[in-house]
Amino acid sequence: MPFLDKMLAYNHSWADQVIRDTPDFFKSISQTQSPETLWIGCSDARVGPDKLAGLPIGSVFVHRNVANIFATNDLNSLAVLEYAIDELKIPNIIVCGHYDCGGIHAALEHSGVQPVDLWLDQVRFVYNRHASELKKLPPKERSDRLAELNVEAQVHNICRNTIVREAWKRGQHVSVIGLIFDIHDGHLKQLGLEFRSQKEWEACYGESFSD
Repeated sequence: MPFLDKMLAYNHSWADQVIRDTPDFFKSISQTQSPETLWIGCSDARVGPDKLAGLPIGSVFVHRNVANIFATNDLNSLAVLEYAIDELKIPNIIVCGHYDCGGIHAALEHSGVQPVDLWLDQVRFVYNRHASELKKLPPKERSDRLAELNVEAQVHNICRNTIVREAWKRGQHVSVIGLIFDIHDGHLKQLGLEFRSQKEWEACYGESFSD
C-alpha cells in the first residue's frame, strides 16, 4: 500500500474509533481551542509531545524546530509565543529538548553556511558560554549536557521576552518550564527550570540573563 493510502486509511480508522467512543468529540473541538500547554520542542520524529507526554488532542499548542530553539529574532517563534499568551491565554510554556539530538550533534561537529548550520549557531553560542565545563566531558556526556544547557538557554530567552514580561506584569498566569526527554528510556526529566514571574526568574539567575 502506498504511503499516502496507508496514512489516510489509518486516519479514517482513527477518526471512526474516536466518534464511536465520543460521538461529540470533533464537534466540540471544532468550536474552540483552549490548550493548557505551549510545547516548544525538537522536530525529531521520535519526540512528538502527544506520544511522549500522553497529551490528548486539543490540550497542547505545538511549535517545533531543529534543536528546540526559541530564537528571539525569529518571527515564527515570536508569533507562536504571542498568540499562545495573548490570544489563547495558555498558562504553561514547556521547552523540551532530548538526549541524542541530531541538532546538538551537528552543532558540535561542524559549521558552515547552509541554513541548518546558521540556525545551529544559536546552539554553538550556548556551547561557547559553557565551554570550560563541556570540554572536560567525554563526547556522549558532552552532547547530553549541551542538550540540557540548550533547554536552559531557550527558557531564559522566553522569560526575558517582552511578551512574557508584559503578561507577568499584568498578573496573567504563565509558567515557563524546561524539560529533557531521555530517548533511551522514554522518561521526561525535570531540570529545575520553572519560573512563574519575572521576580522569581531574576531571583534565581540574578542579572545574568535579564538584559
